[in-house]
Amino acid sequence: MARHKEDERTQVISKTRQKLLTAAADEFAREGYIGANINRISQSAGYAKGTIYNYFPSKRSLMEALIDEFSKKHLDYIVEQVGQVEEPLARLERFFEAGFAFVAQNLSPGRVIINTLYGPDAEFKAHLGRIYTPMFHFISQEIILPGIRQGVFRQIEPFPTAGFLMTIYLGFASTADDSGSLTMSFKQVFDYALNGLRDTSS
Repeated sequence: MARHKEDERTQVISKTRQKLLTAAADEFAREGYIGANINRISQSAGYAKGTIYNYFPSKRSLMEALIDEFSKKHLDYIVEQVGQVEEPLARLERFFEAGFAFVAQNLSPGRVIINTLYGPDAEFKAHLGRIYTPMFHFISQEIILPGIRQGVFRQIEPFPTAGFLMTIYLGFASTADDSGSLTMSFKQVFDYALNGLRDTSS
C-alpha cells in the first residue's frame, strides 16, 4: 500500500513539474528570460504563485531545466530519424526534415532555445553549446564523413561543416511562425545546404 502511494506521489510530482515546464516555455518564448515572471508561470500552469519554488529554486534553474529537457528530446528525435536512412544525401535531407518538424511541433521551447543561442546570456549559451556538442559530432561522423568518402560531398572539414549545417538549420528554424510554417521548406533548405557541400567548380 505504501509503495502504491509513493508511486502516485511520484506521478503527481512528475506531472506538476511537466506542466510548469510547459508554462515556462510559453512564458520565456513570449517575454524572454529577463521579462519572464515566475508567479505568472505558476498561475499559467494552474497552480498557486509559490508552487514553482517547490520544484525549481530560481528562475535560472527553471530555464536550465527547460533547456536540458527540450534539448535532449530534440537531439534524440533527430538522431533517431536520421538513423532510419543510410545514404549521406538522404541523411542530410532527413536532418532538415526532422529538425523542422520537431520545431514546428514544439514552437515555444524551440523559440526559447533559438533565442537563447542568439541572446546575451553567456552562461546559457555555453550550457547549450555543451548540450549540442554531440549533435555536431553526429552530423560530422554520420553524414559528412560518409558523404566525403562516397564522393557525394567535396573535401571539407567535417566538424566545422557540421557547425555550418547547424547554423543553417537554426537560422531557418527561427523563421517559424505561430503555425509552425517556415519561410522555406525543408527541401529548399536541403538544396541550399547541399550546394555548399558540393564541388561547384567542375
